[in-house]
Amino acid sequence: MLTRKMIGGSYKFSDLLKEKKRTKKKKKGKDKRSKGDPSVLGYPAKKTNLNIIMKGSDGNLYKNKRYKKTKRWAKVRAKVRAKVRAKVRSNKKEKK
Repeated sequence: MLTRKMIGGSYKFSDLLKEKKRTKKKKKGKDKRSKGDPSVLGYPAKKTNLNIIMKGSDGNLYKNKRYKKTKRWAKVRAKVRAKVRAKVRSNKKEKK
């Protein structure tokens, strides 16, 4: 196969007939963090306040926590989730 490097030089006829070697493409791995967090919905962790609990696109609750010098969405565990839901229900009853 005639490549750009071969143009203008003298090459063996057998080199021109050989096919170009193909290199293997690296597969991109999935992101380790879950993609159900609120950043998918347009609430980036860096721009939202700390300790705010929001519902993600997968239906789970996420809390904005400090991680080293930045912020991240961390999934809320079941015990804390039950407390938050109880507070929301009590607030709804008080408003009525």
